[in-house]
Amino acid sequence: MAPVDYGDPEFTQPAKQIKAFNMGEVPQRIVDNMQKYEESARGFTFTCFEKHARGSDSPGTAIVRHRPVDSQVAEYYRMPTNPQSSTLERLTYFDLGTGRAISGFWPILGEDWRGVWREGGAILAMDLDGNEFFQLWRYWENSKNEPGGRIERLTHDNFKYSNVVVSDFNNIMMFTSNKENGVDTLVYVADLAHTQTGAAEDSKPFTLPSRLVTPPPEEGNARWTISDISVDDQYLLLTNAFSSSYAPCYLARISGGRPELIVLPNATEKQEETAFHEPTFSRDPATPHLVYMPELRALRPINWPCIDLNVTSEYIYFRSNAGGYTNSFDTIIEIKPEWEGGQFKTIINTANGRPLEVVLALVSHLSQWSLAHLDLTGRLEDVKRDEDGFAYISVPLERYIQAAPVPTAYRTLPAKELRFKSFDGLEIPCMYYHPSDAKSVVPVVISIHGGPESNFFFTFFCSLISIHSIFPIHWYIINELGYAMLYPNVRGSNGYGKRFMAADDVEKREDSVKDIGALLSHIEHSMNNELDASRIAACMIHFPTKFACGLANYPIAHWPSTQTGEYGDERIPEIRAFLEKISPINRTSEILAPLQIAHGHSDSRVPVDQAIRMYQTILKSGVHCELMVCEKEGHGFKQKSVIEYTNAAKLHFLERYLPLAK
Repeated sequence: MAPVDYGDPEFTQPAKQIKAFNMGEVPQRIVDNMQKYEESARGFTFTCFEKHARGSDSPGTAIVRHRPVDSQVAEYYRMPTNPQSSTLERLTYFDLGTGRAISGFWPILGEDWRGVWREGGAILAMDLDGNEFFQLWRYWENSKNEPGGRIERLTHDNFKYSNVVVSDFNNIMMFTSNKENGVDTLVYVADLAHTQTGAAEDSKPFTLPSRLVTPPPEEGNARWTISDISVDDQYLLLTNAFSSSYAPCYLARISGGRPELIVLPNATEKQEETAFHEPTFSRDPATPHLVYMPELRALRPINWPCIDLNVTSEYIYFRSNAGGYTNSFDTIIEIKPEWEGGQFKTIINTANGRPLEVVLALVSHLSQWSLAHLDLTGRLEDVKRDEDGFAYISVPLERYIQAAPVPTAYRTLPAKELRFKSFDGLEIPCMYYHPSDAKSVVPVVISIHGGPESNFFFTFFCSLISIHSIFPIHWYIINELGYAMLYPNVRGSNGYGKRFMAADDVEKREDSVKDIGALLSHIEHSMNNELDASRIAACMIHFPTKFACGLANYPIAHWPSTQTGEYGDERIPEIRAFLEKISPINRTSEILAPLQIAHGHSDSRVPVDQAIRMYQTILKSGVHCELMVCEKEGHGFKQKSVIEYTNAAKLHFLERYLPLAK
């Protein structure tokens, strides 16, 4: 990565991996008061079930992710799937004082790349020093563990690798990479068994042999995603993401050749307006090429996005994002866990032939990333009907006591749903938190999620990588500062249908900004007995007189060449001119209130020089601006020192520029 030109060399380094520009010292009291909030944010995420040989009587085990109190980054652990056990075994020790991150962990039964069979373990996608160029690594365990397992690097370049899929019988693995030309994300295959690579069992570097399956496109770009491998290792199901609303499905031979487009007969939607998510093959060896995907005739109409389609030998599972809450379904029977409600992710133990064993990763105001076990054995025989006649089952959860965060030592409360009409009559949903249940007039922080196509759930998080940042600062703002929090899902958010999601594409990009204007008007005229319209914090290029201050995390300053499908193709002159017109870097004169920016030095999605240019340009205009450049971080922060300092600095900024009293 080329050195970054900071222009003004004056900066301080108040914390590990932080360069602070134009910033004073953060009071120690904020750091101290934040500790209880930071501590409870160190939750657990479920990675996968470990894979065991068919017919094995090995006890079930799973891999989970968690940041220990003394570690800079998250580590991986093994735990029994039996909730009666409290064992938790640490596997990785990758701290090393760096921003190293593991983006994927895929269990395998083993491989013989070095002439001997190395049993178990996994394939990792891991970067170095937070540079976001994820490489493939082999993880395994033997008598030389010291401590944790052993790792070996498999790829040795500056390209990105991801989306590993292992075949049912562990013969091959597929993955995607942009190594062909640095632009197109293409599909590759590597053998796991009978490889005869000629490599010896020694310490010499090893490069994974692989073969390109999908050739580069003859025109345009390819962003392939591997959905599934047929049980006979003959075919792949792929999707190509042209945009969020156009992701067609393809069938590809693993032996090679151009993928073939799958067109559904009698489809009522245009092909270019159709997106396929997670099509899967049958797991029945008698019908290996039977494909499961959305049916044109709905078995049960569900007016929410359906995700995480999982086909097992006996059942089909999926989830729906119902306006910010998660509902889980087994075919057409809704599974209702007995808990307070919120978001959860379901992981089914299909890898080991146990389709009724489910682990849930729970997120709510009471369950901040804890794990629970769900046993559906016999439950599907006790189906009930709701008031609309739809089938459901109610099931208890068994919590994993070793996979729960530190209990909260502060008040939490559920979100309220708020809806308002935008400039064109479109209804915009929000999550709303008020510190005194709307009984007093308080300042408000409006948090506008990134994208494209993100979504604020009723658990106030938008991505796994940022949960440790959002949780603590959210509750601190409510409890310690006494401010309200608003999370609008403006047009362009997912979770409300594809037309809502596409409503801010290209030339309509500014319409989502108008949604914020409508929210400000709604606060001023309909919520003035609970929110102070003169004390609002958010981003401020538009409606500059409406905001007291603003905070920005890794913001886009220049729209051209960013997410072409949603934001527009800058190669078209008219689109280029429009994107230049709306780019924040060309409108800094409209920013009138103090602004604080935090950005990762190694951000591969939004380069850090955009943040530096914004900072320098705003300062020259005479408006107060602060900048935090976080070293060994990318698009989202993951290091303990970075998360804790940036959170404390944001709170100090709000104290100064959004005071509780007028």
